[in-house]
Amino acid sequence: MCGIFAYSGDENAPTLLINGLRNLEYRGYDSAWLIAINKNGEYIYERAVGRVSNLATNIEKKCKEWNIFNTGIAHTRWATHWWVTKLNSHPHHSQNNRFFIVHNGIIENYKELKKELESKKYTFYSDTDTEIIANLIQDEFEIDLKTTIEKIIKKLVWAYALVAIDTKNPNEIIGVKLGSPMIVWTSENWVFISSDINALSQVAKEFTILEDFEFVVIKDKHFSIFSSWEKIEKKSQEINSEELKSELGSFEYYTEKEIFDIPEVIENVFSGRINFAEKKIVNETLLELNEYEIERVEIIASWSSYFAGQVGTYYFKDLAWIPASITISSEFLCDNFILDKKALYIFLSQSWETADVRESLKIVKEKGWLTFWIVNVVGSSIARLADMGLFCHAGVEIGVASTKNVIAQISILLLMSMSMGLKRNLQYSEARFLIEEIELLNNAINKVLSQEKKIQEIAKKYAHYSHFFFLWRNLLYPVAWEASLKLKELSYIHSEAYSTWELKHWPLALVWPEFPCIVINPKGTFYHKNISNIKEIQARNGKILGIITEKNQEADLYDDTIEIPEISERLSPFPILTALYLFSYYVAKDLWREIDKPRNLAKSVTVE
Repeated sequence: MCGIFAYSGDENAPTLLINGLRNLEYRGYDSAWLIAINKNGEYIYERAVGRVSNLATNIEKKCKEWNIFNTGIAHTRWATHWWVTKLNSHPHHSQNNRFFIVHNGIIENYKELKKELESKKYTFYSDTDTEIIANLIQDEFEIDLKTTIEKIIKKLVWAYALVAIDTKNPNEIIGVKLGSPMIVWTSENWVFISSDINALSQVAKEFTILEDFEFVVIKDKHFSIFSSWEKIEKKSQEINSEELKSELGSFEYYTEKEIFDIPEVIENVFSGRINFAEKKIVNETLLELNEYEIERVEIIASWSSYFAGQVGTYYFKDLAWIPASITISSEFLCDNFILDKKALYIFLSQSWETADVRESLKIVKEKGWLTFWIVNVVGSSIARLADMGLFCHAGVEIGVASTKNVIAQISILLLMSMSMGLKRNLQYSEARFLIEEIELLNNAINKVLSQEKKIQEIAKKYAHYSHFFFLWRNLLYPVAWEASLKLKELSYIHSEAYSTWELKHWPLALVWPEFPCIVINPKGTFYHKNISNIKEIQARNGKILGIITEKNQEADLYDDTIEIPEISERLSPFPILTALYLFSYYVAKDLWREIDKPRNLAKSVTVE
């Protein structure tokens, strides 16, 4: 949520700030603002409600009148508190218009701080907690901006990433973080601060990640990092620009492109971790993990990652014969969970900085229990905190509604369960057979993708409905939930997911011709049981879209069908999710939705 971007260098700041915000926009797109300052202390600022493109339009109108403004800070907002208005847009300034600040996070004690400042005759133009920080800086300013911020952050309760600038000292930018991410980028005569590792991969050459309570001071195109008021040295990391690169190419939306990236993602996940020639798992991390005596697996995640984790629990029980459960990360924080020293705690995050996942990880880590991460971004705080883990290697995912990264998470959980299973009861012959199937998995995915026109036609037919049921059971039950979620995220259509077994308990009350059911029913263990449920729906004139195995002789049971190739039940989530992601995408497209940036949503939820 929210994207922070700052720049200091030789170039004109507004242009670079706009470009940085565009790369961060999936973190929030309710409003955008920037301030840029020249060496004489003269500054300009502009703000706009809505997308960064609105801000860019305002900037372009004035750009010809400006001199070089070589320092600046900017922000794209995802509103957590108060209305989406120009006055609530960042950067916010102090009452004397000297100090400007951008902020990602929530200050929980802002009401008390506001009352304290109001008693000192401060007035406020916005409803935000961020404006309070700017006035705190004014009220307690002494010596310099860094010293003042070191003092006031002791008053702030909860998480933040702050970047501030003093118009009377225009060559300096101060950044500090607690919880919310902050990254420093460098390249010859430029220094940047951003919330996101994807922000400037094509411009910067190296990056440095700030830890909690660390300060960065940018001055005269150089930066220094401080911890506990002492200057420290930190190693920078080189940027792999190819991994962070994302081009639309011939696709209309990033979400569409990312669905078509799924075969490449599957190849990336398994490449180097499975020796397909010898039919062996060769990953060192998984081999190390098998040295531990693990009696239970607990997965902690939220939403799309939660459903990926649910699929993983089936894999662990089926392949590794180990008890496995999953908990929504926000519930883990507020419930009384009994930690188990012989459990493996797996943390999933598709947005790499999910606040409740990160805070849950800290709780488990403090107890000294074994922790494992599955994330997509090198350098994320979750990856740095946990004992061990595996990267998804899914590449940049720009679409706010996660698709290919969910597939990557399921792939890694499958790989982990196979590796752990081989230490227990999984037969080598069974593992070898499954590896052979994984090697051919992309053939099935590509067959699904080749049906894009047919799926688009079906989506157009169903786009006018206001409600949907997604139905299946067992391993594909969480797949139904994830497919239902994707339809909601992309098209804003209400949908539910239930086990077909549960139809008689109450969902049948809602079944009628205007409430279609998407029944996931490939050939397998529960195929015939689902047929009886399909007939129950038909008896009530319910409309049915079947996700079925190709060449199914009972296809006439359904009003419409999307076919997947015949594949092992264990691997069926992959082609089915691909098909239903395409379905949701085309429904949203037919309804003219904002597909890459669904309303009210943000890619990275960095506060509770």
